[in-house]
Amino acid sequence: MKRVCIVRHGYYPDGHVRRDAETLTDHGYEVDILCLRKRGQESREVIHGVRVYRLPVEHHRNGIPRYIFEYSGFFIMVLWVISLLHLRRKYQVIEVDTMPDFLVFATLLPKLLGAKVVLYVFDHMHEVYAEKFKASRDQVTFKFLKAVEKASAQYAHHVISVNSLCKELLERMGVPGSKISVVLNVPDEDVFCYRSYQDTSNSHFSIITHGSLLERYGIQTLISAVPMLANVIPELELQVVGDGEYRQKLEEVARSLEVGERVHFTGVVPFERVPNYITKADVGVVCILPGGNPMLPNKLFEYVALGKPAVVTSIPAVKAYFDDSSVMFYEPGNENDLARCILELYGNPARRNALVESASRIYDRYRWTAMKYEYIRVFDKLTKQ
Repeated sequence: MKRVCIVRHGYYPDGHVRRDAETLTDHGYEVDILCLRKRGQESREVIHGVRVYRLPVEHHRNGIPRYIFEYSGFFIMVLWVISLLHLRRKYQVIEVDTMPDFLVFATLLPKLLGAKVVLYVFDHMHEVYAEKFKASRDQVTFKFLKAVEKASAQYAHHVISVNSLCKELLERMGVPGSKISVVLNVPDEDVFCYRSYQDTSNSHFSIITHGSLLERYGIQTLISAVPMLANVIPELELQVVGDGEYRQKLEEVARSLEVGERVHFTGVVPFERVPNYITKADVGVVCILPGGNPMLPNKLFEYVALGKPAVVTSIPAVKAYFDDSSVMFYEPGNENDLARCILELYGNPARRNALVESASRIYDRYRWTAMKYEYIRVFDKLTKQ
């Protein structure tokens, strides 16, 4: 039996880790997960054939000291547990998902004993640090985190990147392109079942954005556009699905603009219930602010998969895969331009339908039923070495 362990500083089951783990099991791999444990979860559990080992650490975003404490504590636990597990289970491949990058070094003993190591780069930690803490790229900490990511990629036998621009960033850091595979982070099709466009508008017009509520995700731009939209769309409503450290600030923005009754914050929503919110909406909005971390938001693919037209920040990672015929682009941080796009879609159902049809053709090339073979190929190659 080919055995794989996936290490993730996150909770299980969640979207992409569950999708990846179950894809591996479907293709003949025995999969273990090492992850965080939140209150109420079992420390050990088997979910759809995947063994889950949860370590007693919870994730909290409370400043740099908390990150240092949490990341280092999790690293020490993983170093100890994965070494013991490997002696019993003898993993052929260990995948470590970022962030943090240095978590990959916890695989030292298994690597010395023959396990292959994959670094799955979901976010570039040095760029996230610069954006989150408004830090200069000349700062010592930024340079240190960048050096750690480079060392982590060099340590691993193979690196998986989530889009072509992230691969280029790694290559500029000195990581050979032949060592990097691109696997887009697209929806789990068992949860986000593909649907064709359906006009849901009746007496009201509903907009949705979802995911973690962080400043760099730019939802404040969307809320700032609501007063302009409400002047034209009497029954307008905005669903903000998810939770995060920036929620209180977003609620303050809504109150200050006197649109609190139109902006609904759901709080934490179980992953499997998110599609229910999306299917009831007329338009999905992706408000990523520009930065050095080249993000191709998974939520965009989720809107496309569920047959919803999308309005998206005009950033390079998105424009590398989508064009003006498939989504509506607006200028980053510009609530006036965002309002213009939404109003155009509100008044033109045919345009909404055309966007969905075009985006669906693009999605067909990248959906998980196709992309999973790029992912599996990495493990098949490493287990044969």
